[in-house]
Amino acid sequence: MAILHIGHIKAALQKRFDGQIDLSDIGPNAKADDRENFFLTRSLAAFLVAELAEVDDKIAAKAVVDGSKDNGIDAFYFDATERVCYLIQYKWVHNGKGSIEVGEVHKFLQGVTDLLEAKLDHFDKLKQKKAEIDAALTDSSATFVLVIGYTGEQPMSVEALRPIDDFLEEQNDPTELISFKQLRQADLHSIVARQAIGESVKLTVLLHEWGKVIEPYPAYYGMVDLQDIENWRQFGSALYARNLRGFKGSTDVNEGIVKTARFAPENFWYFNNGITILCDKLSKQPLGGSSRESGVFECEGASVVNGAQTVGSILSALEGVPNGFHQARVSVRIIDLEKCPPTFASELTRAANTQNRIEKKDFAAQDPEQDRLKTELLLECGKIYAYKTGDRAPSPDEGCTFDDAVVALACAQEDSGLCVQAKREVGLLYDDITQAPYKKLFNGSVSALKLWRSVEVMRVVAETLKEQASIDGKERLIAVHGNRFILHLVFRAIDSYDGVPQSDFDGMKEKVPQITLEMLAKTTAEKDKQAKGSYPANVFKNASKCKGLAEAILPAKMTKLSA
Repeated sequence: MAILHIGHIKAALQKRFDGQIDLSDIGPNAKADDRENFFLTRSLAAFLVAELAEVDDKIAAKAVVDGSKDNGIDAFYFDATERVCYLIQYKWVHNGKGSIEVGEVHKFLQGVTDLLEAKLDHFDKLKQKKAEIDAALTDSSATFVLVIGYTGEQPMSVEALRPIDDFLEEQNDPTELISFKQLRQADLHSIVARQAIGESVKLTVLLHEWGKVIEPYPAYYGMVDLQDIENWRQFGSALYARNLRGFKGSTDVNEGIVKTARFAPENFWYFNNGITILCDKLSKQPLGGSSRESGVFECEGASVVNGAQTVGSILSALEGVPNGFHQARVSVRIIDLEKCPPTFASELTRAANTQNRIEKKDFAAQDPEQDRLKTELLLECGKIYAYKTGDRAPSPDEGCTFDDAVVALACAQEDSGLCVQAKREVGLLYDDITQAPYKKLFNGSVSALKLWRSVEVMRVVAETLKEQASIDGKERLIAVHGNRFILHLVFRAIDSYDGVPQSDFDGMKEKVPQITLEMLAKTTAEKDKQAKGSYPANVFKNASKCKGLAEAILPAKMTKLSA
């Protein structure tokens, strides 16, 4: 069976990637078997990129960076839209036996480490993708997927998986920055077979207390038990084929959905906006007859066009909970496209994902403190403070926004944990406007002058760090990912700035660029001591690590800079 499956995979690769894989570095005197081996190994890498990132085969083929000096990374692709970077190692096993060796895993992980530290001189072909690499490494929200693919039957051994587990444990603190996928022969053959017969999502949905709409387009609606969503997992990203975006993973909103499912399942239907499914053909099974208590519906060519985050979060919550959640249900509406105009699906998808969207900061706008600061900032400083959704964002000279203020005030606090939160998930700073941390940032003691001067300092620090963008290497990554932490250090290094005359503050502000560069250098050096090998993006999202860095960089009784 192994040889038969290898033949199927080989035929699929030849059909999809013939003439698209770069073999120019293979000598003209290479034997035909050797050239075929290079083609198969590289086309397998392109295949993995195409399937995982869902990109065109031509784009996937260009992601291959296999060569004699590839440092263990055979393919690289950064999806700037989804903000996911794929790092791939692959192995073509002709007889379909065996697996990946421990030494190959170590080589791959060393290459990944070098890439995360921007050591591009350790690579040959990969360094030619410098622009893409920079985009991935300087995106604080980017995640990385490590992929090992091979055509062997055997799963990776415990010994081969151990260094991967250790690497992930080190890097994924406090949030999951890097994940790992293992795709062996059975997985690859399953993809090939599914594509051969044509992939289509067919959902069987049990709707409770259902209803229907006849005109102008047929649709059904009702409630679905959360544990029934588990059956949707098998379709993966194909479930969101028509959606504007797939599941985003761990965000503050999605973590809230998971929390509700796990700890307050009886409230899930009340708290969640629900799921919208489009399908090419919709039919109801005879089971249940005309009773509206429950009905089973067959949805052919189904796609979740609104509620992808809900579905993904439910699936995350169900992991390790085989019996689901008692009394947990979610609203679902199913729309039959069979009698709809050709453009209806795309119009509905766009509208469902853009209309009536409420962000957390919209709730902060209800706080009277925001209106007070707006009035005082205009009267005392002649500056505009835009804190409501829909307000025109002022130019830097004219004023600032709520987004500016919340970050500046968080980083100005003595507690380094707040600058970490500003970097990790700024929305949690105003998740609940009735208590800390929001109340620590916005309260009656915060003057308009303090807000404005905090923003001014933040902008000087940001501009100084931006000028370091031309620097290659780890200091540049520290400047990008550690920007909030460095701002916090700068605030700690300067004296009280909201109660001094304007001339004194101006003199103090002139010294901020030099302080910023000093703090950047100290942070880079101290990070190497305390967290060498850890990717900066996660270091500066880790409260305990940042606390340790701050304590080492700043003296216990810091001598404040005065004008």
